[in-house]
Amino acid sequence: MAPARLIATRVLERVAHDDAWATPTLDAEVRRAALTRTDVALATQIVYGSLRTAPDLEAAIRRHLQGPLKVDDWTRSALFGAVYQLLYLERVPTHAVVNDAVELVRMKRGKRLAGFANAVLRKVAADRPETPQPPSSLAIPDWLRDDLHASIGAKRTEDLLRIGREPPSIDLRVRVDRDRDLVSKALAAAQPNASVTPTSLSPLGLRVSGAGDPRALPGYREGSFAAQEEGAQLIGLMLDAQPGERVLDACAGRGGKTAQLVEAVGESGSVVATDLHEHRLEQIAAELARLRLDPARLQTACVDWTVGKGGVQGEFDRVLVDAPCTGLGTLRRRPEILLRSGPGNAVEIAETQRRLLESVAPLVRPGGTLLYAVCSPLDAEGSGVVGQADLPGFEPRAEPPSGLKSLRIDPSGRVQIGPWIEGAGAWADAYQAYVWVNVG
Repeated sequence: MAPARLIATRVLERVAHDDAWATPTLDAEVRRAALTRTDVALATQIVYGSLRTAPDLEAAIRRHLQGPLKVDDWTRSALFGAVYQLLYLERVPTHAVVNDAVELVRMKRGKRLAGFANAVLRKVAADRPETPQPPSSLAIPDWLRDDLHASIGAKRTEDLLRIGREPPSIDLRVRVDRDRDLVSKALAAAQPNASVTPTSLSPLGLRVSGAGDPRALPGYREGSFAAQEEGAQLIGLMLDAQPGERVLDACAGRGGKTAQLVEAVGESGSVVATDLHEHRLEQIAAELARLRLDPARLQTACVDWTVGKGGVQGEFDRVLVDAPCTGLGTLRRRPEILLRSGPGNAVEIAETQRRLLESVAPLVRPGGTLLYAVCSPLDAEGSGVVGQADLPGFEPRAEPPSGLKSLRIDPSGRVQIGPWIEGAGAWADAYQAYVWVNVG
């Protein structure tokens, strides 16, 4: 059995059964198995390809069944991985794909289900294209396509779902006190076969392809950069935190933007980072230490903003509400989100987003800035939330910060970020953000 197929099936089962994220799960399995580069490439193709085309894979299987596909997560994962290879990968022999998948099912679920898998896969193999080609776009359910069309239009939906032949790039945020060009040259020298280019929209970003794990790159241990997608960098930059200011990161998560804000406020400023989950906040200190940032400039608190302020006191010059959301703007990088999404999810979470926004707004000082952001392009999580939120005394900010003139703020204060923006990378995630000033 090809080890890549075994690893891919393990990862897909964990994603389906344990709600695991594909990237760290695949990384852990690859390290444990010590795969060759060829096997790593095949396992990666199977995992992400299966997740990105799951609705089409199930449809291909169901064409040969008399009812729904009712199998356990291991069997489903083995079937999906095999069907993806049969329909979309050219250089894999049909017999090897079918035989390995049948053996994977037999190994964990016995002869009966292995026979079922064999029968189904041989029928799918009969439909195999003469020259299989990787998919050019993400496969999504009809309800999501309808929601995306209504929110961003058909053309932008097409851009958001487009899948490139090359693996997704990795964006790095270079520290403001480092020379971006020098960091870029050091990375290129260490990885001569990689592509390293400055990001067009973020003045701090580098886009890296083919360089492997960013934690192994020169400068990582020294804190010269952090891995952060360009859109996320822009959200932090749009807040425009200045040296000496007091800033609140109300939904800090693991602190990607928190570290960016601690850097921005400098030695004379301070940041308060809150989140609903304590274990996420506990990870921020280590990242600050790696980036050579003084942890004394940061306070953390576990807060549920929908029920209260959790002891957070005083006024802030700037408040960031990077709200929990469906995450549908990151679908291409994290296609497993589709397994956890359903019609109406965005509307359900919008009530939490509205309550959170209204709860933190009174903490913004007169003249201060409030920024609401979600990594979702859906109107339900953007204009739907903002239109219902009660924010007395706040007016939309008319212009982006001076270093971000390429971004456009519409009259409602909204900025839309995505692959349709000129200069964004081919794998850019989709965000929307609203910026207000407290005019009293």
